[in-house]
Amino acid sequence: MSRLHPIIHLLLSLSLPALAGVTQDIDEQEQALKDIRRKLAEARERAAELGSKEKNVLAQLEHTSEQVGLTRQVLSELRNKEGRLDREVSGLNQGLLAAEARLARQNAVMETRVRDIYKRGQLNDWEVLVSSGSLADIAKRYKFLNLIAEQDDRLCRSIKGEREEILRDKADREEKLVILAQVKGETEREADNLRREEDKQKKLLDNVRREKNSKEQLARELQASAKRMQKLLEELERRRKAELQARREPAPLPGTTYIEQNRGGLGWPVDGTLHSEFGPKMHPRYNTVIQNNGIDIKSRLGAPVRTVAGGRVAYAERFVGYGKMVLIDHLSGFYTLYGNLSDILVAPGATVVNNQVVGTLGSTIDGPILHFEVRKGGKPVDPLEWLGKRR
Repeated sequence: MSRLHPIIHLLLSLSLPALAGVTQDIDEQEQALKDIRRKLAEARERAAELGSKEKNVLAQLEHTSEQVGLTRQVLSELRNKEGRLDREVSGLNQGLLAAEARLARQNAVMETRVRDIYKRGQLNDWEVLVSSGSLADIAKRYKFLNLIAEQDDRLCRSIKGEREEILRDKADREEKLVILAQVKGETEREADNLRREEDKQKKLLDNVRREKNSKEQLARELQASAKRMQKLLEELERRRKAELQARREPAPLPGTTYIEQNRGGLGWPVDGTLHSEFGPKMHPRYNTVIQNNGIDIKSRLGAPVRTVAGGRVAYAERFVGYGKMVLIDHLSGFYTLYGNLSDILVAPGATVVNNQVVGTLGSTIDGPILHFEVRKGGKPVDPLEWLGKRR
């Protein structure tokens, strides 16, 4: 028996970390679903509060787009959970079949043993020993009786353990089936919600495309949003210069800052493909000409969004026209803007370093797209002139 211990120890050492890893993955998936549910509930609550009072077309489009994106995320997580529960129930069913087969075999052995005892009659141990011819026979028979007793005891304990395991697995299966039914019900409800939200989004977009008044209103709102952003940046730049003057510090010499020294070689804020370039363009969905003060990068939902240089967080909240947004002051007259985020992971005033994750990518009408801007002295410049070439 002692030789088995290292093998058992090895099997346990290999299996336990794997089981812990599976449990951790499930916990992380459950937490992700919980977080997305919370965000969706908050988005729907905001939309319900605004209701028909919201006259801003741009804000309506942003709210609807946010709800559609979050509902899709919830649906995706629910379907993942549904698949996982289906696999777990299937595994329990297979385990129960195997356990019941083992129990049937053990019961058959037990029935054979009981019949054998019945046929032979109950024979006391002392009778067997007294009927032995010698001390050697007594010792052998004594040993034999002990082996039979141990075997019967093991069989009884094994049957009891198998029955208890079957009962536990059946209870576990019933619990999972109840959860699975609940998840399927929630999945169906969210699928219906998604259809309604997509219909609302489509109606809004169709209205903007068809009606001249709506199109003109949207163009005005986009311009107003850009002006508010420009005003914010001018105020930040004014404060930066005032702080330098108050501390009697000289401004960085031209060409000495990290951004300038790495012009054409800065890292991209998110992994993805270029969706829209800098400058004026005809928006394919709004059917109106807009000025793009940055670039748009298509990526995947929830992708990490990183800084392209170190600095200080100047703004980190929702901004109409940009969604959830982070604005970094690089303390040299340069600013970078990261819009359309799902999560903001930094707070205003926080110091950030190059390549630090400041948020995760959210959804827009066209999918998960990061809006990224580079501002020099508050004025927009083409980010493609500053970022490194994509291979």
